[in-house]
Amino acid sequence: MARKIIYALFIPLFLVVFVSAVNAISITTESAQTAITDPSIKLKEQMQLLQKQKNAGAIKAKDEAMTIARTKKEEFKTRIQTIKDQRKKVLIEKIDTKLAKINQNQVTKFTEALVRFQGFLDKIKQSTTDTNVLADAAIAQTAIDTAKTALDIQTSKAYTIEIVDDATLKINAGTTVSQLRKDLTAVHKLIVEAKQAVQKLNTDRTLIKKEATSSAR
Repeated sequence: MARKIIYALFIPLFLVVFVSAVNAISITTESAQTAITDPSIKLKEQMQLLQKQKNAGAIKAKDEAMTIARTKKEEFKTRIQTIKDQRKKVLIEKIDTKLAKINQNQVTKFTEALVRFQGFLDKIKQSTTDTNVLADAAIAQTAIDTAKTALDIQTSKAYTIEIVDDATLKINAGTTVSQLRKDLTAVHKLIVEAKQAVQKLNTDRTLIKKEATSSAR
C-alpha cells in the first residue's frame, strides 16, 4: 500500500520534471538556431566588431592629427615673424584665419547633417521589427558612424601655411588651400554616402509596406 502511494506521488513529479527539461532543451535549441540562422543578428555582430576596430583606429588618427596641428601652429607663429614684407605677412595671417574659419564652418554644417540623419534612422529602427529593414539600418548606422569618425578627425586638423621664405609663400599658400579642399571633399563624400544609406532604408521600408498592403488585399 505504501509502495503504491509512493509510486502515485513519484510518477506525476517525474512527468513534471521530464516535461520541464524537454521544454528547456527545446527553448535553448530554438534560441541557438535563431542566433545561427538569423542573418540580421550575425550582421549586427559583425558591424559592432568592425565599429570597435574603427573606433580604436579613429582615436589614434585623431590624436596624431591634434599633435601635428599643434606643431604646425607653433611653427607658424615662429616662422611668420621672419617674413620681411609686411604686406605679405598680413595677407598670410588673413589666409590662415580664413582657412580655419572655413574648416570650422564646414565641420559644423556636416555635423548638423549627421544629427538629422541619425535622428531619422533612430525613428525607423524604433518603428519596425522587419529583419530586412533592421539589417539595412545596421548598414546605414555604419555609414553614419564612418562619417562621424572622419568628421571628428577633420575637426582636429589645422591648415597652416608652411613658411620658408618670401619667394615661396604664394606656392605654399596654394598648397594649403588645396589640401583643405581635398580633405573637406573626402568628408563630404562620406556624408553623402550616409545620406544615401538612410534614404535607401526609407525607400525599402516604403516598398515593404506596399507589398504587405497588396498581399493583405
